[in-house]
Amino acid sequence: MRTREIEPDVVMYGTIVNGLCRTGNTIRAVSLLRIMEEGSCKPNTMVYNTVIDSLCKDRMVDDAMKLFSKMNEQGIHRDVVTYNSLIHGLCNFGRWKEATRMFREMLDSGIAPNVHTYSVLLDACTKEGKMKEAEGVLEVMIQRGVDPDVVTYNALMDGYCLQGQMDEAIRVFNTMVDRGLHPDDFSYTILINGYCKKMKIDEAMHLFRALPRRGLKPNNGTFNAMLWGLFQTGRCGAAQNLFNDMQAVGINLNSQTYGILFDGLCKNGHISEALSLFHMMESNGLHLDIVKYSILIDAFCKDKKLDIARAIFSNLSSKRLQPNVKTYTMMIRVLCEEGLLHEAKELFVKMEQSGCLPNDVTYNTIIRGFIGQHKCYVALILVEEMVPRGFSIDASNSSVIIDILSTKGQDPSLREVIKKFMPKDSHGMHDIDMLYILVLTKMTIRSSCMNPLILPVRIVVKLGQDRGRKWKSKFEFKFQIREMLCKKMHMVCLS
Repeated sequence: MRTREIEPDVVMYGTIVNGLCRTGNTIRAVSLLRIMEEGSCKPNTMVYNTVIDSLCKDRMVDDAMKLFSKMNEQGIHRDVVTYNSLIHGLCNFGRWKEATRMFREMLDSGIAPNVHTYSVLLDACTKEGKMKEAEGVLEVMIQRGVDPDVVTYNALMDGYCLQGQMDEAIRVFNTMVDRGLHPDDFSYTILINGYCKKMKIDEAMHLFRALPRRGLKPNNGTFNAMLWGLFQTGRCGAAQNLFNDMQAVGINLNSQTYGILFDGLCKNGHISEALSLFHMMESNGLHLDIVKYSILIDAFCKDKKLDIARAIFSNLSSKRLQPNVKTYTMMIRVLCEEGLLHEAKELFVKMEQSGCLPNDVTYNTIIRGFIGQHKCYVALILVEEMVPRGFSIDASNSSVIIDILSTKGQDPSLREVIKKFMPKDSHGMHDIDMLYILVLTKMTIRSSCMNPLILPVRIVVKLGQDRGRKWKSKFEFKFQIREMLCKKMHMVCLS
């Protein structure tokens, strides 16, 4: 049109820009905006708002901020929609300080925030776990005469559910009802999900069954939350019945639904049903990623079917899938449990060669395997590798060490392993001393020769005296040690 000297007006430009943004062509929309800026038909607030909002949704917030500044330079009015888009974009990236600064600038410019503005800010607070600040946003909102809507209260409820504070979430729900608002299916889904995460399945099911009475239909998210909760509490029959109900009422079974069903069946030991579901997903062309394969491998590992787990693991490359750290770690774990330490070590080496770096769980798993087989010299090499990487021995390995020392005596190689990761504590006493106190405590408990706290306290006092340490009083030091032992006794496995 421009080549024929027919200049489009701002409405036509705006329509095209909007269409480009809606179809994910934000960069082309920006290019068209530049043409408008250079031509005789200048972009207005609505055109800028459309592009800014699209940039924020496409994770290009800094570019959106530049356009925002350009609007100011060119004297183009920035309205509540402009600010809302930017505040939302900044909050999505956790740029809380910039979002609040933008909010203050909005107020200083005389632009009144609307319910969407406050809801975005409140939601950002809840995602950060700042519930006090979220309640503050709600209070300011009401004081300024802006009525919270269902979306606002849903965001606040979701925040409390994420914190596990279900009583507070219910309080917000009741407040919403008291203010004459009608909770929607998302309101119920939030609460159902919260109860399921707290393993309060009966309360979740009560709300789930209340939905039809409220004239609401459970959505995919509602069913998925309920399905997950039932599997987590071992109610596999009820979960499978719910899955059948989903199909009967025509709920769209997405990849998340199948993932929950597959994971639930595997973790509850229903491997044959899980395998049938796996093959069904494969034949229906559903995406089977490394997470689902890892779940299946883990299920066979726990079922002591190492050959099948090993075969699936070996076949991953033919599926063009790369095992992740969790996949490698579970295979290393089962190999160690079966006493196949050489194969476990080979896989550990192959893991890093493949570009998948072991994490602290991987190191602790293989170290536990070697210590358990009394091959402490290999464990020492692994400890020497892991410590510079910022990893440390976990409580389960400490328990293994305590058990070996209390039954087999002081293994010199094991003592070297301990020295590599035991720092000094706040009392100036090396934690290795604390470990041997726990060992002696366990030995005392086994022999039942005396009070399990008397011997360790005597040893600690002797350690302090031998090393020239001075304590304020013997009574105070004994009290401190008793307290420390009480806190750490969970590490001692009573025989």
